Amino acid sequence: MLIATDKSREINMARNKKAKYIAVPFLIILYAFFLVNIAIPDEKISTVENRTLTRKPGMEDMNDGTYAEKYDKYYTDHFAFRNEMLRIYRRLEVALGKSVVGYYYLVDNNWILGMFPRILTSAALDKYSGAINSLAEICSDMGNVKVYFTLLPHKTNMLKHLYPEYVNNKKNIDINKESFQSRLNPDLITFLDTDGDMSNQFSGKELEKLYFKTDHHWNGTGAFEGFKRMAQKMDLGVSPEKLREHFSKYKMWKDTTKDFIGSYNSSLNMIVHEKEYPIFVYLEDQHYEFFQNHGGEDKRVKEENIIATSRHKKEWDYGGAYIRGDKCNILKIKNSNALTNKKILVFRDSYQAPTTLMFADLFRDVIFIDPRNISRIDMTYEEMIKTNDPDIVMFMYNSSGFDSMIINMINKGIR
Repeated sequence: MLIATDKSREINMARNKKAKYIAVPFLIILYAFFLVNIAIPDEKISTVENRTLTRKPGMEDMNDGTYAEKYDKYYTDHFAFRNEMLRIYRRLEVALGKSVVGYYYLVDNNWILGMFPRILTSAALDKYSGAINSLAEICSDMGNVKVYFTLLPHKTNMLKHLYPEYVNNKKNIDINKESFQSRLNPDLITFLDTDGDMSNQFSGKELEKLYFKTDHHWNGTGAFEGFKRMAQKMDLGVSPEKLREHFSKYKMWKDTTKDFIGSYNSSLNMIVHEKEYPIFVYLEDQHYEFFQNHGGEDKRVKEENIIATSRHKKEWDYGGAYIRGDKCNILKIKNSNALTNKKILVFRDSYQAPTTLMFADLFRDVIFIDPRNISRIDMTYEEMIKTNDPDIVMFMYNSSGFDSMIINMINKGIR
Protein backbone atom coordinates (compact mmCIF):
# COMPACT_ATOMS: atom_id res chain seq x y z
CA MET A 1 0.00 0.00 0.00
CA LEU A 2 2.86 2.35 0.88
CA ILE A 3 4.58 1.58 -2.40
CA ALA A 4 1.39 2.43 -4.30
CA THR A 5 1.07 5.73 -2.42
CA ASP A 6 4.67 6.68 -3.19
CA LYS A 7 4.18 5.81 -6.81
CA SER A 8 1.01 7.92 -6.98
CA ARG A 9 2.88 10.83 -5.40
CA GLU A 10 5.65 10.51 -7.99
CA ILE A 11 3.12 10.53 -10.81
CA ASN A 12 1.44 13.66 -9.43
CA MET A 13 4.79 15.42 -9.03
CA ALA A 14 5.70 14.54 -12.63
CA ARG A 15 2.37 15.89 -13.82
CA ASN A 16 2.83 19.12 -11.84
CA LYS A 17 6.33 19.51 -13.22
CA LYS A 18 5.06 18.99 -16.78
CA ALA A 19 2.27 21.50 -16.19
CA LYS A 20 4.85 24.07 -15.05
CA TYR A 21 6.89 23.50 -18.21
CA ILE A 22 3.78 24.31 -20.24
CA ALA A 23 2.27 27.09 -18.11
CA VAL A 24 5.41 29.12 -17.41
CA PRO A 25 6.45 29.62 -21.07
CA PHE A 26 2.83 30.37 -21.96
CA LEU A 27 2.59 33.02 -19.24
CA ILE A 28 5.94 34.50 -20.30
CA ILE A 29 4.76 34.75 -23.92
CA LEU A 30 1.41 36.20 -22.82
CA TYR A 31 3.10 38.78 -20.59
CA ALA A 32 5.62 39.62 -23.35
CA PHE A 33 2.78 40.20 -25.83
CA PHE A 34 1.13 42.46 -23.24
CA LEU A 35 4.29 44.54 -22.86
CA VAL A 36 4.90 44.69 -26.63
CA ASN A 37 1.32 45.83 -27.21
CA ILE A 38 1.87 48.67 -24.76
CA ALA A 39 5.27 49.63 -26.22
CA ILE A 40 4.38 49.61 -29.92
CA PRO A 41 2.59 52.82 -31.05
CA ASP A 42 -0.80 52.42 -32.68
CA GLU A 43 -1.01 52.50 -36.45
CA LYS A 44 -3.76 54.46 -38.16
CA ILE A 45 -3.99 52.40 -41.36
CA SER A 46 -3.55 48.73 -42.21
CA THR A 47 -1.76 48.48 -45.56
CA VAL A 48 -2.44 44.75 -45.58
CA GLU A 49 -6.22 45.27 -45.40
CA ASN A 50 -6.34 48.72 -47.03
CA ARG A 51 -8.53 50.18 -44.28
CA THR A 52 -8.47 52.56 -41.33
CA LEU A 53 -7.91 50.83 -37.99
CA THR A 54 -10.12 51.32 -34.94
CA ARG A 55 -9.06 54.13 -32.62
CA LYS A 56 -8.57 53.61 -28.89
CA PRO A 57 -11.81 54.40 -27.01
CA GLY A 58 -11.87 57.31 -24.57
CA MET A 59 -13.89 58.62 -21.65
CA GLU A 60 -16.82 59.56 -23.89
CA ASP A 61 -17.15 55.88 -24.78
CA MET A 62 -17.08 54.99 -21.08
CA ASN A 63 -19.95 57.37 -20.45
CA ASP A 64 -22.21 56.03 -23.19
CA GLY A 65 -21.59 52.38 -22.26
CA THR A 66 -19.78 51.32 -25.46
CA TYR A 67 -16.24 51.24 -24.05
CA ALA A 68 -15.93 47.45 -23.68
CA GLU A 69 -17.20 46.74 -27.19
CA LYS A 70 -15.00 49.40 -28.78
CA TYR A 71 -11.93 48.34 -26.81
CA ASP A 72 -12.39 44.76 -28.01
CA LYS A 73 -12.39 45.99 -31.64
CA TYR A 74 -9.44 48.28 -30.90
CA TYR A 75 -7.38 45.44 -29.38
CA THR A 76 -8.21 43.14 -32.30
CA ASP A 77 -6.91 45.82 -34.69
CA HIS A 78 -3.72 46.60 -32.78
CA PHE A 79 -2.31 43.42 -31.22
CA ALA A 80 1.40 42.83 -31.82
CA PHE A 81 2.55 41.27 -35.12
CA ARG A 82 -0.99 41.36 -36.48
CA ASN A 83 0.04 42.50 -39.98
CA GLU A 84 2.80 39.88 -40.15
CA MET A 85 0.30 37.15 -39.30
CA LEU A 86 -2.12 38.46 -41.90
CA ARG A 87 0.63 38.44 -44.52
CA ILE A 88 1.48 34.82 -43.74
CA TYR A 89 -2.20 33.94 -44.00
CA ARG A 90 -2.51 35.74 -47.36
CA ARG A 91 0.44 33.77 -48.76
CA LEU A 92 -1.09 30.54 -47.51
CA GLU A 93 -4.34 31.38 -49.33
CA VAL A 94 -2.43 31.95 -52.57
CA ALA A 95 -0.51 28.69 -52.11
CA LEU A 96 -3.83 26.88 -51.74
CA GLY A 97 -4.94 28.30 -55.09
CA LYS A 98 -7.78 30.49 -53.80
CA SER A 99 -9.22 32.98 -56.30
CA VAL A 100 -10.39 35.34 -53.52
CA VAL A 101 -7.63 36.52 -51.21
CA GLY A 102 -8.52 39.11 -48.61
CA TYR A 103 -10.66 41.69 -50.36
CA TYR A 104 -9.46 40.88 -53.88
CA TYR A 105 -9.92 38.48 -56.77
CA LEU A 106 -6.74 37.00 -58.22
CA VAL A 107 -7.37 36.01 -61.85
CA ASP A 108 -5.37 34.99 -64.91
CA ASN A 109 -2.36 36.97 -66.16
CA ASN A 110 -1.64 38.50 -62.74
CA TRP A 111 -4.72 40.70 -62.63
CA ILE A 112 -5.79 41.78 -59.14
CA LEU A 113 -9.41 42.91 -59.07
CA GLY A 114 -11.36 44.66 -56.34
CA MET A 115 -14.79 43.89 -54.92
CA PHE A 116 -17.90 45.54 -56.32
CA PRO A 117 -19.57 48.11 -54.05
CA ARG A 118 -22.97 47.62 -52.46
CA ILE A 119 -26.12 49.06 -54.03
CA LEU A 120 -26.76 52.46 -52.48
CA THR A 121 -30.08 53.07 -50.75
CA SER A 122 -32.57 55.65 -52.01
CA ALA A 123 -32.07 57.67 -48.82
CA ALA A 124 -28.30 57.75 -49.33
CA LEU A 125 -28.61 58.70 -53.01
CA ASP A 126 -31.06 61.49 -52.12
CA LYS A 127 -28.56 62.81 -49.58
CA TYR A 128 -25.58 62.68 -51.95
CA SER A 129 -27.38 64.19 -54.95
CA GLY A 130 -28.94 66.83 -52.70
CA ALA A 131 -25.47 67.93 -51.60
CA ILE A 132 -24.25 68.33 -55.18
CA ASN A 133 -27.46 70.03 -56.28
CA SER A 134 -27.12 72.58 -53.46
CA LEU A 135 -23.58 73.47 -54.58
CA ALA A 136 -24.79 73.74 -58.17
CA GLU A 137 -27.43 76.24 -56.98
CA ILE A 138 -24.66 78.37 -55.48
CA CYS A 139 -22.87 78.32 -58.83
CA SER A 140 -26.09 79.23 -60.62
CA ASP A 141 -26.61 82.23 -58.34
CA MET A 142 -23.13 83.46 -59.28
CA GLY A 143 -24.10 83.89 -62.94
CA ASN A 144 -22.47 82.08 -65.86
CA VAL A 145 -20.72 79.30 -63.94
CA LYS A 146 -21.13 75.94 -65.66
CA VAL A 147 -21.28 72.85 -63.47
CA TYR A 148 -20.22 69.36 -64.55
CA PHE A 149 -20.33 66.08 -62.68
CA THR A 150 -17.79 63.77 -64.32
CA LEU A 151 -17.96 60.10 -63.41
CA LEU A 152 -14.60 58.48 -64.10
CA PRO A 153 -14.33 54.80 -65.15
CA HIS A 154 -13.18 52.72 -62.20
CA LYS A 155 -11.16 49.62 -63.02
CA THR A 156 -13.76 47.37 -61.35
CA ASN A 157 -16.48 48.46 -63.77
CA MET A 158 -14.34 48.51 -66.90
CA LEU A 159 -12.88 45.02 -66.48
CA LYS A 160 -16.03 43.08 -65.57
CA HIS A 161 -15.12 40.50 -68.21
CA LEU A 162 -12.09 39.41 -66.15
CA TYR A 163 -14.07 38.48 -63.04
CA PRO A 164 -15.00 34.89 -62.18
CA GLU A 165 -18.40 33.85 -63.53
CA TYR A 166 -19.83 33.28 -60.04
CA VAL A 167 -19.53 36.99 -59.18
CA ASN A 168 -23.15 38.10 -59.37
CA ASN A 169 -23.05 41.79 -58.44
CA LYS A 170 -21.27 43.13 -61.49
CA LYS A 171 -24.10 45.56 -62.26
CA ASN A 172 -23.94 47.36 -58.91
CA ILE A 173 -21.80 50.26 -60.14
CA ASP A 174 -24.06 50.84 -63.15
CA ILE A 175 -27.16 50.72 -60.94
CA ASN A 176 -25.68 53.26 -58.51
CA LYS A 177 -24.51 55.47 -61.35
CA GLU A 178 -27.89 55.61 -63.08
CA SER A 179 -29.78 56.14 -59.82
CA PHE A 180 -27.47 58.99 -58.83
CA GLN A 181 -27.60 60.67 -62.24
CA SER A 182 -31.41 60.62 -62.23
CA ARG A 183 -31.41 62.66 -59.00
CA LEU A 184 -29.10 65.44 -60.23
CA ASN A 185 -30.76 68.65 -61.42
CA PRO A 186 -30.25 68.62 -65.22
CA ASP A 187 -30.99 72.35 -65.42
CA LEU A 188 -27.96 73.10 -63.26
CA ILE A 189 -25.58 70.16 -63.82
CA THR A 190 -24.21 68.49 -66.95
CA PHE A 191 -23.50 64.84 -66.22
CA LEU A 192 -20.48 63.47 -68.09
CA ASP A 193 -20.60 59.68 -68.04
CA THR A 194 -16.98 58.99 -68.96
CA ASP A 195 -17.44 55.59 -67.33
CA GLY A 196 -20.15 54.71 -69.86
CA ASP A 197 -18.27 56.26 -72.78
CA MET A 198 -15.15 54.20 -72.12
CA SER A 199 -16.99 50.89 -71.70
CA ASN A 200 -18.99 51.50 -74.89
CA GLN A 201 -16.09 52.64 -77.08
CA PHE A 202 -13.40 50.12 -76.15
CA SER A 203 -13.32 46.34 -76.26
CA GLY A 204 -12.37 44.35 -73.18
CA LYS A 205 -8.86 43.75 -74.50
CA GLU A 206 -8.42 47.44 -75.31
CA LEU A 207 -9.57 48.43 -71.82
CA GLU A 208 -7.03 46.10 -70.23
CA LYS A 209 -4.24 48.22 -71.73
CA LEU A 210 -5.58 51.29 -69.95
CA TYR A 211 -5.30 50.01 -66.37
CA PHE A 212 -2.65 48.80 -63.97
CA LYS A 213 -2.87 45.09 -63.21
CA THR A 214 -1.87 45.43 -59.55
CA ASP A 215 -3.40 48.83 -58.71
CA HIS A 216 -6.98 50.08 -58.60
CA HIS A 217 -6.37 53.00 -60.99
CA TRP A 218 -6.06 53.56 -64.70
CA ASN A 219 -2.62 54.29 -66.15
CA GLY A 220 -1.56 57.45 -67.97
CA THR A 221 -2.90 56.21 -71.31
CA GLY A 222 -6.28 55.38 -69.78
CA ALA A 223 -6.45 58.81 -68.13
CA PHE A 224 -5.63 60.51 -71.44
CA GLU A 225 -8.36 58.60 -73.29
CA GLY A 226 -10.86 59.48 -70.58
CA PHE A 227 -9.81 63.12 -70.48
CA LYS A 228 -10.23 63.51 -74.23
CA ARG A 229 -13.78 62.17 -74.10
CA MET A 230 -14.62 64.42 -71.18
CA ALA A 231 -13.24 67.53 -72.89
CA GLN A 232 -15.09 66.79 -76.13
CA LYS A 233 -18.42 67.00 -74.27
CA MET A 234 -17.67 70.26 -72.46
CA ASP A 235 -18.61 73.73 -73.63
CA LEU A 236 -15.12 75.19 -73.97
CA GLY A 237 -15.69 77.65 -76.79
CA VAL A 238 -13.26 75.64 -78.93
CA SER A 239 -14.10 73.95 -82.22
CA PRO A 240 -13.90 70.12 -82.41
CA GLU A 241 -11.13 70.47 -85.01
CA LYS A 242 -9.03 72.70 -82.77
CA LEU A 243 -9.54 70.33 -79.83
CA ARG A 244 -8.48 67.32 -81.92
CA GLU A 245 -5.38 69.22 -83.06
CA HIS A 246 -4.57 70.04 -79.43
CA PHE A 247 -4.73 66.40 -78.34
CA SER A 248 -2.77 65.20 -81.35
CA LYS A 249 0.33 67.01 -80.01
CA TYR A 250 0.61 64.88 -76.88
CA LYS A 251 3.51 62.50 -76.39
CA MET A 252 3.75 59.34 -74.30
CA TRP A 253 6.63 58.09 -72.18
CA LYS A 254 6.82 54.91 -70.09
CA ASP A 255 9.31 55.08 -67.24
CA THR A 256 11.00 51.67 -67.01
CA THR A 257 13.85 52.81 -64.78
CA LYS A 258 12.17 51.53 -61.61
CA ASP A 259 9.30 49.29 -60.60
CA PHE A 260 5.72 50.30 -59.91
CA ILE A 261 4.11 49.25 -56.62
CA GLY A 262 0.37 48.73 -57.10
CA SER A 263 -2.06 49.56 -54.29
CA TYR A 264 -3.82 46.19 -54.44
CA ASN A 265 -0.55 44.28 -54.52
CA SER A 266 0.84 46.34 -51.64
CA SER A 267 -2.21 45.40 -49.58
CA LEU A 268 -1.49 41.75 -50.37
CA ASN A 269 2.19 42.04 -49.36
CA MET A 270 3.34 41.95 -53.00
CA ILE A 271 2.28 38.34 -53.55
CA VAL A 272 1.76 38.94 -57.29
CA HIS A 273 4.97 39.23 -59.29
CA GLU A 274 4.20 41.58 -62.17
CA LYS A 275 6.51 44.15 -63.75
CA GLU A 276 4.56 47.36 -64.33
CA TYR A 277 5.61 50.92 -65.07
CA PRO A 278 3.85 54.30 -65.00
CA ILE A 279 2.97 55.93 -68.32
CA PHE A 280 3.20 59.70 -68.66
CA VAL A 281 1.23 61.52 -71.37
CA TYR A 282 2.39 65.10 -71.74
CA LEU A 283 2.55 68.22 -73.89
CA GLU A 284 5.82 70.02 -74.53
CA ASP A 285 6.60 73.74 -74.31
CA GLN A 286 4.16 74.55 -71.50
CA HIS A 287 4.96 76.97 -68.68
CA TYR A 288 3.23 75.97 -65.48
CA GLU A 289 3.14 77.93 -62.25
CA PHE A 290 2.11 76.08 -59.09
CA PHE A 291 0.55 77.59 -55.98
CA GLN A 292 -0.49 75.73 -52.84
CA ASN A 293 -2.60 76.80 -49.89
CA HIS A 294 -0.47 77.37 -46.79
CA GLY A 295 -2.17 78.89 -43.77
CA GLY A 296 -4.89 80.41 -45.92
CA GLU A 297 -2.43 81.99 -48.38
CA ASP A 298 -1.36 80.88 -51.87
CA LYS A 299 2.37 80.27 -51.95
CA ARG A 300 4.33 79.44 -55.07
CA VAL A 301 5.87 75.96 -55.05
CA LYS A 302 8.12 74.00 -57.39
CA GLU A 303 6.70 71.47 -59.84
CA GLU A 304 8.87 68.67 -58.39
CA ASN A 305 7.19 69.20 -55.01
CA ILE A 306 3.77 68.63 -56.58
CA ILE A 307 4.09 66.38 -59.64
CA ALA A 308 5.82 62.96 -59.62
CA THR A 309 7.16 63.46 -56.12
CA SER A 310 8.67 59.94 -56.10
CA ARG A 311 10.95 60.74 -59.05
CA HIS A 312 14.06 60.40 -56.89
CA LYS A 313 12.93 57.30 -54.98
CA LYS A 314 13.68 53.67 -55.82
CA GLU A 315 10.07 52.76 -56.70
CA TRP A 316 6.94 54.37 -58.06
CA ASP A 317 3.48 54.14 -56.58
CA TYR A 318 0.45 55.75 -58.20
CA GLY A 319 0.36 58.93 -56.12
CA GLY A 320 4.12 59.31 -56.27
CA ALA A 321 4.11 58.94 -60.05
CA TYR A 322 1.32 61.44 -60.72
CA ILE A 323 0.09 63.51 -57.76
CA ARG A 324 -0.94 62.80 -54.18
CA GLY A 325 -4.20 64.00 -52.69
CA ASP A 326 -2.48 65.94 -49.92
CA LYS A 327 -0.98 68.21 -52.58
CA CYS A 328 -4.52 69.22 -53.53
CA ASN A 329 -5.57 70.93 -50.33
CA ILE A 330 -6.31 73.74 -52.78
CA LEU A 331 -3.70 73.53 -55.52
CA LYS A 332 -3.66 76.16 -58.25
CA ILE A 333 -1.89 75.87 -61.60
CA LYS A 334 -1.49 78.69 -64.09
CA ASN A 335 -0.44 78.25 -67.72
CA SER A 336 -0.19 81.23 -70.07
CA ASN A 337 0.06 78.81 -73.04
CA ALA A 338 -3.21 77.01 -72.29
CA LEU A 339 -5.66 76.34 -75.11
CA THR A 340 -8.48 78.36 -73.49
CA ASN A 341 -8.63 81.45 -71.33
CA LYS A 342 -11.00 79.79 -68.88
CA LYS A 343 -10.69 79.00 -65.18
CA ILE A 344 -11.89 75.67 -63.79
CA LEU A 345 -12.34 74.50 -60.20
CA VAL A 346 -12.13 70.71 -59.83
CA PHE A 347 -13.25 68.75 -56.78
CA ARG A 348 -11.26 65.59 -57.33
CA ASP A 349 -10.34 62.10 -56.20
CA SER A 350 -7.24 60.03 -56.97
CA TYR A 351 -8.47 58.99 -60.43
CA GLN A 352 -7.95 62.58 -61.53
CA ALA A 353 -4.20 62.43 -60.78
CA PRO A 354 -2.71 61.60 -64.24
CA THR A 355 -4.82 64.36 -65.85
CA THR A 356 -3.40 67.19 -63.70
CA LEU A 357 -1.22 68.79 -66.38
CA MET A 358 -3.76 67.94 -69.09
CA PHE A 359 -6.15 70.28 -67.28
CA ALA A 360 -3.43 72.93 -67.11
CA ASP A 361 -2.84 72.53 -70.86
CA LEU A 362 -6.52 73.17 -71.52
CA PHE A 363 -7.36 75.88 -68.96
CA ARG A 364 -5.42 79.04 -68.14
CA ASP A 365 -6.22 78.59 -64.43
CA VAL A 366 -6.96 75.31 -62.68
CA ILE A 367 -7.86 74.85 -59.02
CA PHE A 368 -7.81 71.32 -57.58
CA ILE A 369 -9.48 70.57 -54.26
CA ASP A 370 -9.45 67.11 -52.68
CA PRO A 371 -12.28 66.88 -50.09
CA ARG A 372 -10.23 64.37 -48.06
CA ASN A 373 -7.44 66.88 -47.48
CA ILE A 374 -9.07 70.18 -46.59
CA SER A 375 -10.30 69.58 -43.04
CA ARG A 376 -7.89 72.20 -41.70
CA ILE A 377 -8.81 74.84 -44.27
CA ASP A 378 -11.21 77.29 -42.66
CA MET A 379 -13.47 77.80 -45.65
CA THR A 380 -16.89 76.48 -46.61
CA TYR A 381 -17.42 75.00 -50.05
CA GLU A 382 -19.42 78.07 -50.96
CA GLU A 383 -16.46 80.26 -50.00
CA MET A 384 -14.09 78.07 -51.99
CA ILE A 385 -16.23 78.47 -55.09
CA LYS A 386 -16.96 82.18 -54.72
CA THR A 387 -13.40 83.15 -53.72
CA ASN A 388 -11.91 81.45 -56.80
CA ASP A 389 -14.64 82.79 -59.12
CA PRO A 390 -14.32 80.02 -61.77
CA ASP A 391 -15.95 79.78 -65.16
CA ILE A 392 -16.48 76.04 -64.59
CA VAL A 393 -16.96 73.91 -61.49
CA MET A 394 -16.42 70.17 -61.89
CA PHE A 395 -16.99 67.29 -59.52
CA MET A 396 -14.65 64.58 -60.79
CA TYR A 397 -15.09 61.28 -58.94
CA ASN A 398 -14.74 57.62 -59.92
CA SER A 399 -17.77 55.45 -60.59
CA SER A 400 -17.15 53.02 -57.72
CA GLY A 401 -16.33 55.47 -54.93
CA PHE A 402 -18.16 58.71 -55.79
CA ASP A 403 -20.36 58.24 -52.72
CA SER A 404 -17.40 58.21 -50.31
CA MET A 405 -16.11 61.45 -51.82
CA ILE A 406 -19.46 63.17 -51.40
CA ILE A 407 -19.63 61.87 -47.81
CA ASN A 408 -16.28 63.61 -47.21
CA MET A 409 -17.79 66.82 -48.54
CA ILE A 410 -20.90 66.47 -46.39
CA ASN A 411 -18.84 65.76 -43.27
CA LYS A 412 -16.98 69.04 -43.69
CA GLY A 413 -20.25 70.83 -44.29
CA ILE A 414 -21.64 71.69 -47.71
CA ARG A 415 -22.88 75.09 -46.57
